[in-house]
Amino acid sequence: MPYRGDIVLGRFPFTDGSRVKLRPVLVLARVPGQHDDYLVLFISSQLRMAATGIDIVLDRQHPSFARAGLKVPSVLRIGKVATISISLILGPLGKIDDPLLADIVRRLTDLLQA
Repeated sequence: MPYRGDIVLGRFPFTDGSRVKLRPVLVLARVPGQHDDYLVLFISSQLRMAATGIDIVLDRQHPSFARAGLKVPSVLRIGKVATISISLILGPLGKIDDPLLADIVRRLTDLLQA
């Protein structure tokens, strides 16, 4: 069972619903209810896609990089959130620290209030 702050390998849906892609995702929360669903955040190795002031680049110098389990520097795409079933989560990769998770939640809240 994944926990808040875990980075897992999951099948993340494309925004147009056409297909899914296997990629690392950050678990934000377990969704309450009868289904075993999780709110997750998109992680990409395409650093050029980072939205300035919104997304977070996790490079090798970032304090959370070593524990994250990511193979390459990556961007946490704050605006790319999805709910996925536990069946789409293939396994753990790593974890981020609480200060980074708090920053992500703050940025997501700011985006929702904009």
